Amino acid sequence: MKKGETIYLVSNGDFRESACTTCWPMQEDTLKEVAKAFRKLGYKTKIATPFDGKVHGFIQTQREGVEVFAKIDPKAPVVIVLSCWAFAHHVSGPLQTHAGPKLLLGNFDGTWPGLVALLNHAGSLERLNVAHSRIWTDGFTKDETFMKRLGEWCSTGSIRYSASALTDSDKLKLPAAAKRFGKDMAQDILRGRRIMGQFDPGCMGMINAIIDPAKLGAVGMPVEYLSQSDLIAEMDRVSDEEAQKHLDWLVRKGTWFDWGTNPVKNLVHGQVLSQMKMYSAALRFVERYGLSSVGIPYQLGLARCCPASDLVEGMLNNTDRPPVKSPATRQIIRKGEAIPHFNEGDMGSGVVQVLMHDIFAKKGIPTETTLHDVRWGREWEGKFVWVFLISGAAPPAHFGGWKKTRVYRQSPMYFPMGGGTCSGVSKPGTITWARCYERFGKLGIDCGTAEVVELPEEELQDRLDRTTNTWPIASVHIPGYGRDELMANHMSNHITMGYGDILAELVATCRHLGIQTRVAGDARKTFK
Repeated sequence: MKKGETIYLVSNGDFRESACTTCWPMQEDTLKEVAKAFRKLGYKTKIATPFDGKVHGFIQTQREGVEVFAKIDPKAPVVIVLSCWAFAHHVSGPLQTHAGPKLLLGNFDGTWPGLVALLNHAGSLERLNVAHSRIWTDGFTKDETFMKRLGEWCSTGSIRYSASALTDSDKLKLPAAAKRFGKDMAQDILRGRRIMGQFDPGCMGMINAIIDPAKLGAVGMPVEYLSQSDLIAEMDRVSDEEAQKHLDWLVRKGTWFDWGTNPVKNLVHGQVLSQMKMYSAALRFVERYGLSSVGIPYQLGLARCCPASDLVEGMLNNTDRPPVKSPATRQIIRKGEAIPHFNEGDMGSGVVQVLMHDIFAKKGIPTETTLHDVRWGREWEGKFVWVFLISGAAPPAHFGGWKKTRVYRQSPMYFPMGGGTCSGVSKPGTITWARCYERFGKLGIDCGTAEVVELPEEELQDRLDRTTNTWPIASVHIPGYGRDELMANHMSNHITMGYGDILAELVATCRHLGIQTRVAGDARKTFK
């Protein structure tokens, strides 16, 4: 780019008007900081998304994204400025055919999680085979590293990051026992298959959550595409009596509910009863279709039809859960088993949740798994400790059981019909983490081990207050894979975890399934 050339700033946003209105003041501040940074480097900027009569300047639909890019020179440099959550598909289509340099720029802030949107946009563009660059900051012009990288993009049209913290698994020496384990597990999967039940894929523009069914079928994981309208129909067939029994079971187990009386703002009995019906309905689908796992996107469609799915998801992901009898056989469906549920219908998590679940089970380790948002993080006692946070799908086993589980009403801004979270603090211990993705036509998995850290109450509460304090949290340190390494290379806003070190077995299984696998951070040192 030449000095003085105009760079277009695009404000991609949420579909939901309430979210866009709330987040616009922060976006305006971010746009000013970005313009200031480019000005310091000698470049002009132009905001490409005017208000046009709205109270904010966000793109809210793919149609609006198309209209905005139609007015931009197809060879001009563009920056997608992300200061909060945004739907990647609003701009992914136009970016597929835009010839100019493309940059995803996110703030690094817990309260205003542009970094989460950045990771989602990057994963989605990789899924669509779109070359681009990514950059993040918590200081803008005060951040010397950010300014240096921004200057690199201005000069060359791209930013190069090191991938040295990731090692191709083919270069690692696995223990003989792990290799035998992986071969047996892969053969079992390819012979018996693991049917993945995905309701209405494409939640909130997460194109990175959609994986080619041909590639999934080739590794023994065929997809059963399901309709969320059919889930509603099945919920209508669950009696109030059955739903109440599930709620009574949770209460007897010691689950704490933040009950109120105003359904617009509070958690009320009817909302949770609806969630209990969804729980039974989901298990009926599991039995009916022989599913190994299931993913309920909830947003956006179900958000206007019924209370949140998050408590349901946490229940499914847990081995200790209310029994559900089959209407056909009157037998309990998958008694004492965790049913891997991939939140928001994210198949990239579902694949590794199934793999981890089956490996855990074969090794006699508790099988609970969950995904989290890579929400934020900061240094603590010399370590970078991530805030892994999700809307409520984490299993109570990760907190230490139902007595340590709290159910709050979901935010009215995103969840107008309410419903409860499945919230708690993940216990300290070793975890295996992973993420499956499709990138430039290839199926891949990144993985490693990490430690869930027990933080002092004050530090933990501050992290919750800076993010979303009613959602489940895991405080995670990944040795050898810090903030910038993950932000530069991770293929999603989501990351999957389960307790126990099964990394060698996971890598060996992926090898035999033919999935390209990379091991991150210091964990790879154990395989030399």
